[in-house]
Amino acid sequence: MIGLLQPNRLAAAVKSLHSRSSLEIHKLLKDSDDFCICYNPGEEEESPQKINVEKMVEMLPQHLMAVLVTADKDEKYEYLLRGIRVLQTFCDLTPRHTKLEQVLLDDVKLSGLMLDFVFLVLIALGGHRKESRSSDYSTLLDATVVASSLYLLHGIISPNYQDLVQVLLAHPKVDVFIDSAFGAVHNVLRSLRGKVMYGRIDLRPRVVSSKAVEAIIVHCQQAEAALQFLLSLCQHKQFRDRVAESKELCGNGGVLMLAQSILSLTVVVEFVRAPAISPCVSRMKAKVLSLLQHLFEAESVSFLDEVARAGNIQLARIVAAEVLGILRGGLSNATKASAPFEYPMGFVLLNALRLADVLTDDSNCRRFFTEHFSMVLSAVFCLSHGDFLSLLCSSDLPKREDDATLDYDLFTSAGWVLSDILPGSQVAVPQFKLNLQNNLTMSSYAHQRTSLIVKIMANLHCFVPEVCHETDRNRFIGNFVSGLRKDPSSILANILPYSSYTPEAQRGTGVCKNLRSLLRHAQSLIPTALDNEDFVIFRVFYDQLEPLICSEFKDCQAQDIQGAGWNSSGKQLRKEPLNLNDVEALENSDIRVEGAAATTKQGVNEELELAERLKESDLDGSNLETSGSDSSSNRGKSMVDRAGDGELVHKGSASGEVKESERADGYLVFETQRKKRKRSIMNDDQMAMIEKALAVEPEMQRNSVWVQHWADKLSQNGPEVITSSQLKNWLNNRRAKLARANKNSGLVRDNNSSGDLAESPGDENSWQQKPAIPFIDLAAASSEGLKQGQQVMLVDERGGEIGRGMVLKTDGEWYGLSLEARRVCVVDVMELSVSYDWSKMSIPYGSDDVGRTFGEANSRFGVMRVAWDVNKLRYQTV
Repeated sequence: MIGLLQPNRLAAAVKSLHSRSSLEIHKLLKDSDDFCICYNPGEEEESPQKINVEKMVEMLPQHLMAVLVTADKDEKYEYLLRGIRVLQTFCDLTPRHTKLEQVLLDDVKLSGLMLDFVFLVLIALGGHRKESRSSDYSTLLDATVVASSLYLLHGIISPNYQDLVQVLLAHPKVDVFIDSAFGAVHNVLRSLRGKVMYGRIDLRPRVVSSKAVEAIIVHCQQAEAALQFLLSLCQHKQFRDRVAESKELCGNGGVLMLAQSILSLTVVVEFVRAPAISPCVSRMKAKVLSLLQHLFEAESVSFLDEVARAGNIQLARIVAAEVLGILRGGLSNATKASAPFEYPMGFVLLNALRLADVLTDDSNCRRFFTEHFSMVLSAVFCLSHGDFLSLLCSSDLPKREDDATLDYDLFTSAGWVLSDILPGSQVAVPQFKLNLQNNLTMSSYAHQRTSLIVKIMANLHCFVPEVCHETDRNRFIGNFVSGLRKDPSSILANILPYSSYTPEAQRGTGVCKNLRSLLRHAQSLIPTALDNEDFVIFRVFYDQLEPLICSEFKDCQAQDIQGAGWNSSGKQLRKEPLNLNDVEALENSDIRVEGAAATTKQGVNEELELAERLKESDLDGSNLETSGSDSSSNRGKSMVDRAGDGELVHKGSASGEVKESERADGYLVFETQRKKRKRSIMNDDQMAMIEKALAVEPEMQRNSVWVQHWADKLSQNGPEVITSSQLKNWLNNRRAKLARANKNSGLVRDNNSSGDLAESPGDENSWQQKPAIPFIDLAAASSEGLKQGQQVMLVDERGGEIGRGMVLKTDGEWYGLSLEARRVCVVDVMELSVSYDWSKMSIPYGSDDVGRTFGEANSRFGVMRVAWDVNKLRYQTV
């Protein structure tokens, strides 16, 4: 006889069935004729009881809500966790049983009740702090209920977060859900903080049982899983905009307090050696940094403006201080290889740099970073040249960060926590599967890290009169030079040995050398990793900084860098070097950074006209005519004529003066460019994949099936989802740029700074597809026939082929080497003969800046870019 579904019967069934896996329940239902299963109600009953699963499912959500409201709080959360376990099991079985699918998925009323149940759980656990519950088991139970109720939404709605977002945003109580979910997760972190940080004042080691360590590990996993769920929701624009509009989370600082709780977590010595705890805490820091970045970039409302309007900007600065601490430690450790952890630590430094990029571009926090992070940057530039190159100018780092997502298993995690209350239970701690996210190559990771440093410096150096206070003008560069006089080993957290820094007697020369190397390396990152606008501002920062350093440090000798503040004859373009201590000179100097670009009284439109041209032609970043560029021998000449007396004269203006209307128009154009920064939808690995695919299917954009296929495939190899329409637009833009370049200069190279081969609109990869073409020995031919973009063969002393490549530069200077005088040109080598070990083979004219082997050159530039004697080249005939 089927038992009546009275509350006591339903409770007995939940307590008995929650430990049954979905496979066990499936077998019981499969063997049942009436969709009923048997359960053991307890010791007082003589025989098993039978219950109708369909009726049980219909009544369970409302029953659990009644328990949550009325039951004793010391027992109800254990029971609720059992009920959540049973609901999840039934949701897992919906694809196998039509009746369950009809009840759980098709019944709108029941779906609404289950959502109400989840919301009510989060309200109960998120509405007030839980520190008063001193029991370690109680706080662990709370954490598990929070994580389990969140992930139950996958079973109720969909495993796809996009579907979850749509359903939640359509719910009339979505704002209640958002506030409660963040509050509940924050309470989980508060209770975890009390466990992993206890004993910080008492430094004596404590004896901790293995059971306590296991409980801490599970608590960390529950906290990470819950935080990961919120981050996944906020990765969708509509949801993060809704979160940013929450008065409680935004204006009143709820999100910032959550972030501060996580970023300040420090694991005590008793738990440091536990293999899972420290990496889990580190990954949570990486996740909350990413969460903040998403919310600060919300489009519906300015998050930090709302915080400031509510009078909580000090809280934002506290979080900024935590970010600054991560940057100090991360940059201190970055040049030292360390033993790998058993578990990935997450992209802590990379995400901190991403968040710092956002914060330094916001007026609310910019001054804080100007005051404090400038000192950290000064210390970084005081590194010895070799360490500096390894840190910021290399594609092959001593170590890198790795990230992972937690594959949360609701049934397993809840089962372990519930088993802890059973006497004599010996259930192994669940080690949830970590899905590694190593989708960034070493070079891509290194390039992103460097580009973010450049972006932050550009943000801090940029002066916008309408936004910035007048006292902020030149503040960053002043602090930077002041920091060069300090002991860098004390700034970078005393982690690096003193020998890693340039001696103080050679400080000026060493810093300028590092600046030049970063300037050159940064240009190679355009446009795949670095925006044109940021590079322009950083170049101006270099122009302004070098004479200041030379005036402050007697060992510094001004170096001849074409286009970076010096003319081709080595004559300094500025009349007088600025003295940092001369405040009046700084205030009235001709080299200020206003708007989005640096301006000079006589050369204001140089950078503005550059932005206008970039906007009109949509050229790639390697066509940028700026200082440090190795791809053009006459850079800057189309925009600015440089007078012999060192003055910058705008082309078309005899007096060198710039009209105010022209200046205003140019400012607006560049300001628009700055506000609408382009961000590449693909990383380096994805770019390489699509380029290889285009070699096989050059007309991919005409085949919608191919486009959809590759959009899905690329999305699996990067952090962002790429739609078919985005990929098709990218393919069309790529063809258009190649067509323009081919029309302007004939044989060209696709300037994407990634070392791609020569291409043309009708031949998507001409290097691989063209038949062999005879070569002419340049030793017997005129070197004037060698042009930029020429495909050449590199030969050795005996005339044997070493490799093939493309001419990048034929005249001017390249890293101190006069190309015309030495009859040398710069070549991007695309392939080497199989008989050579290219990674170890020495190259002519090698140096610390360009590398001494093909492998080092590839690390420096992302392509094997080398200087080669003209008489050892053969070029292709037409």
